[in-house]
Amino acid sequence: MKRLILIRHAKSSWKQTHLSDFDRPLNKRGIRDAKFMSLQLSKIINSVDALFSSSSNRTKLTTNFFLEKIKIKNKNIFFLDDFYHSDLDHLFNSILSLNDSYSSIIFVGHNPGFTNITNFLSGSSYYNVPTCGVIVIEFVVDKWSLITKKSGKLINKMFPKDYR
Repeated sequence: MKRLILIRHAKSSWKQTHLSDFDRPLNKRGIRDAKFMSLQLSKIINSVDALFSSSSNRTKLTTNFFLEKIKIKNKNIFFLDDFYHSDLDHLFNSILSLNDSYSSIIFVGHNPGFTNITNFLSGSSYYNVPTCGVIVIEFVVDKWSLITKKSGKLINKMFPKDYR
């Protein structure tokens, strides 16, 4: 069994117009949602084997809230430049190449890639995984490379608006 947790970064701030898209921080709502959603996820998952995040500022800041609540075994935490706005193909290839010693992993990143990979793997038809949305998909395989289109079962979906 393999478990993939997808977390879209929390809402970012546009106040500092001189900052590049990559460097934007979280806004007040983003901070509030990241604190809250990390707590919600920790109620159903207390640890994972590894976490892979985009290296953008807003994803790093979002990731930090989840790191406070979810244990990452052996400190397998990776910030990757190529996760910045990665598309469906890149995300899928990243999943297929994961180390099989990992049973559960977290990806933190961006749309539209996260909505597309959610729909591709689970057969769902989400129009948009919102900021700080959390998707949990399980696969009945023992190797990540055996995952195929629609082979995952969506076992949990948590969006901030579901709790407001």
